[in-house]
Amino acid sequence: MDMRTLKKLALLSSSFVVVSGGAIAVNVPAIARDFPEVPLPLVESLTTMPSLFLIVSVLLSHAIARKVGYKRTVLVGLATVLVSGLVPVFVHHFWIIFLSRALFGFGIGLFNSLLVSFIRHFYEGAERAAMIGLQSAFEGIGGMTISFLVGQLLKIDWQTSFWVYLAALPAMLLFAALVPDIPAEPAAVSSQPQQTDPLSTRSNAMDKAVFGYLTLLVVAVMFYMTITVRVTPLMLANGYGDATNGSYILSLIGIGAMTAGFLFGKVFGAVGKYTLPLALFGMGMALVTIGLSDTVWVTGLAAAFCGFSFRTFIPYLFNKVNSSASGNANAATSLLLVGFNIGAAFSPYGIVLVERLFRLTSERGIFFLEGALLLGGGILGGGYHFLAKHAETSAEEV
Repeated sequence: MDMRTLKKLALLSSSFVVVSGGAIAVNVPAIARDFPEVPLPLVESLTTMPSLFLIVSVLLSHAIARKVGYKRTVLVGLATVLVSGLVPVFVHHFWIIFLSRALFGFGIGLFNSLLVSFIRHFYEGAERAAMIGLQSAFEGIGGMTISFLVGQLLKIDWQTSFWVYLAALPAMLLFAALVPDIPAEPAAVSSQPQQTDPLSTRSNAMDKAVFGYLTLLVVAVMFYMTITVRVTPLMLANGYGDATNGSYILSLIGIGAMTAGFLFGKVFGAVGKYTLPLALFGMGMALVTIGLSDTVWVTGLAAAFCGFSFRTFIPYLFNKVNSSASGNANAATSLLLVGFNIGAAFSPYGIVLVERLFRLTSERGIFFLEGALLLGGGILGGGYHFLAKHAETSAEEV
């Protein structure tokens, strides 16, 4: 294996623990039994606490990196994840564990957006798009693997299951040994300081488009999370599945998402600007199919396709903002990561709000409505690109 491949592997390995914060959800009942004096919602917050502190550190990560160095910030983030992740193995005190979960999320946020900066610095064009897709795949693989290991180690006891976060150690060592540091400020940015902030009134069209992407991302994440939140109640209400089947459905989403990450470079190379509308259309088709389904296998296939479509949509956005020459890529990446976590954290409340606004009474209703909206968005987006291309061709002929 040559050094170029090893560098890619070292860079991608850091993504292995990015989505592992919720992996300890299966521990909640056991932790609640050990701490009966702690309210259950507070125990449950151990799974969501990392996301809240991740948002804070994502917004601070580039400022910190400019002070102490990008590579050092990534390593500090991975070390924070390693130490805070292992605290519950050795400590049986709820509030210390609670604090460790907050630090865990802060650590992930420190390096998450910086990984995209490394990819943007080292790779260009199709190779950059492929690496962003592979990063998404490694996140999916890591989430699935760590969730599986937590379930197995939980058979011993819940504290033992936290040993899974030892996975941050090889990632940290590989990154330290094989990934070189990058400059704090690319030359293009330093020569155009007025364009480094997407909130600037002097920002260009790409900067303004970031807010459109951000809004679309929050909505898409909320709709995507509907499967996680509502697929088991849907199957139970319609008498064709149970909680075990629901866990299988969630695994299939992960498989679809992981596959999309590996194939993103090829998909993007084949369909280009149509990637976004096709991904939205695919998510819409999947949600409508789940709403219509009366069998576990149809629901499972649709869920896998939704995972594939969603994880095609996500790398497209990150590749788009990191391919811009406007110099705002760091801030745009951070905003998108914040939007992703806001959409995920508040999706249960968003789903309830949509149901009340549209007076949906059946479990199928939310899938039909969200699916129809995504289908409409995909059709409108595809139509816009088609007409724009047709107008451009006509102008050239004239």
